[in-house]
Amino acid sequence: MGSLIIKKVKYSGEKYSYESPELQEGINVILGDNDSGKSTFSYFIEYALGGKVKPFEDDTDGSRYSLIIEDVNNFVQIDVLIDQTPYSIKRFINHQDIFIDNGDIIEKFPINRKPGIAIFSDWLLGKLHIPVFEMYLGASHWYFNFNDLFRLLNYDQNTEPRKIYKSPVAENYIADSIIIRKSIFEILLGISSAEYFKKLDIAKAALKKRDTAKALYENYKANHEIYESSDKLNEIKNEISINLKNLELERDSYLRKETNVNDKIGELSDIQAKLLSLELRNSEDRVFLSTLQNEQTKVNQLHYNLEQEIYQIQKIIFTHDKLDLFSMEVCPFCMNKKDVEEGICICGSKFNDDDYEKFVYHSSEYKEILSHKEKSINAITLAKEAYQKDIDEKNQNILNNLLLIKDYTNKLKIIIETAEFAGNTTIVDGYNDKILKLRETLLQIDFSLKTSSQLAELKKDFDEKNKKFAIVQEELKKAKAEYDKNNLSTIEEFNTVYNDLLSKSSYESTSAHIDEDYMPFIDNREYKAKSGDVPKRLMYYFTILSLALKLSSVKHPRFLLIDTPEDSGIDTDHLNQNLELLEYAIHLGKQKDGRINSFQVILTTGYGKFPDSFEKYVVEKFSTKENNYILKPN
Repeated sequence: MGSLIIKKVKYSGEKYSYESPELQEGINVILGDNDSGKSTFSYFIEYALGGKVKPFEDDTDGSRYSLIIEDVNNFVQIDVLIDQTPYSIKRFINHQDIFIDNGDIIEKFPINRKPGIAIFSDWLLGKLHIPVFEMYLGASHWYFNFNDLFRLLNYDQNTEPRKIYKSPVAENYIADSIIIRKSIFEILLGISSAEYFKKLDIAKAALKKRDTAKALYENYKANHEIYESSDKLNEIKNEISINLKNLELERDSYLRKETNVNDKIGELSDIQAKLLSLELRNSEDRVFLSTLQNEQTKVNQLHYNLEQEIYQIQKIIFTHDKLDLFSMEVCPFCMNKKDVEEGICICGSKFNDDDYEKFVYHSSEYKEILSHKEKSINAITLAKEAYQKDIDEKNQNILNNLLLIKDYTNKLKIIIETAEFAGNTTIVDGYNDKILKLRETLLQIDFSLKTSSQLAELKKDFDEKNKKFAIVQEELKKAKAEYDKNNLSTIEEFNTVYNDLLSKSSYESTSAHIDEDYMPFIDNREYKAKSGDVPKRLMYYFTILSLALKLSSVKHPRFLLIDTPEDSGIDTDHLNQNLELLEYAIHLGKQKDGRINSFQVILTTGYGKFPDSFEKYVVEKFSTKENNYILKPN
């Protein structure tokens, strides 16, 4: 079970910027009037974690965040602790890559899934010890990303409270289907569904492979005549091979006795000329091959240098904002203009103009340079492949020429040995007929041996796949039993806490639990005012957090982002009553020794719309009256 703590939130652009105070473990309250930026604070966190924030997109209708969209060279950066290990995560606005700095190296990951490439979600889930889980839904294939799980980590104001789950990024019938929502719940609650469904997929794949192997074996057996055993066939083959060799020796001996030497000088000269031509061609190919290999070495070095430059630029993207605080003409200490000798740094050291240029671009320009370098390295990669292809082609030509040289050499030998035959051709034909029949018999035996061998291989493959299927089937049964057992105990824990919290909330329920789809079933579904949706949804999130604090099996990262929960007409007193239950939920999550595991809750809300007891948790304030907005003009 991993934990996620946000330490700092930062936005930077050429027109606007923002940097939060350091956030703490536990509860953090962000106060603000409407339109002052408290929801923007939540957007920054979601965006940096790979989420899709519609107001940050230029083509959004009705909710376009123009201050950010029209800003330039802008990015969001958050400092986080994942299992107490610090990372800095940086994402440029309207870009689909995320940079991660762990203090030693900087890595870049795409946000959108690409075949064979690890994405940011894979990295984050791996750090949180949550498996990258995939599911087959008929013809559809669904990967569960961090964005999916974030639907139960973020109580947002844009989703109707009655829906419980945050609205999905991709709003379609699959993304918000019951099975997807159930799987999100099960993955976060550690109800071993990921393990069970993974075992189920493995069992299905093993069954398919077993059935395919069986069909191949039975079809081959039905359509091929199986002769003697392999041992018996090899014994017959050896005997025939000896007879064949003896016949060929007898025929060759008879031919030699009846041979007269004949003049073959013309034919010999032609073959010798061809051999000389092939040798010359091979010599030329070897020289050209050496040239290609030298060029390939240079391209490989260029590829390596580009890789190093790309890594250096990735580092600059993180450090640039600190490096351009002063120019070469201004002293960084007294800020007075300083005459500096050309080619000499302020410190007195010599430097190259090329090195200096790497530190005078804007961050967005570095992003463009990085993109250009990445395209260049792709072109160099193609060049490497082209050189390798040419090298392989030349090697193949050399090999083909060597085979031709060998063939012509054999022909030369045969011509030398060839003579005008003066013996009885009937005797020679008799030898040839016997040799031909023996060779045909050997071909039949070889075919039978191949058939027998292939059948044995197919039988072996079927037996292995059948055995493997039996093993994974047994593992699936165990996973199913564990799934059912874990499911039952975890759901019982959830129902106990949820019932307790909801009864103490403004909902004042008498009976609350979740149904087979993990959705709230309260007071036999008696009608409640719409304002009851807020505690119903809020207590659902509090319950999951409480279980994450208490149970080591729960995969929830003990992080909760609550954005302005005062919707649906709930009055302030009832809202405060519900929010105060957060501390009670945390209390219910205590370990047996009284210890509370590290966690973080970030609550954005309006002035006077939070309990007085939460005043000690306030870490940031925005105000339209005081002209104190989240985005500060530079």
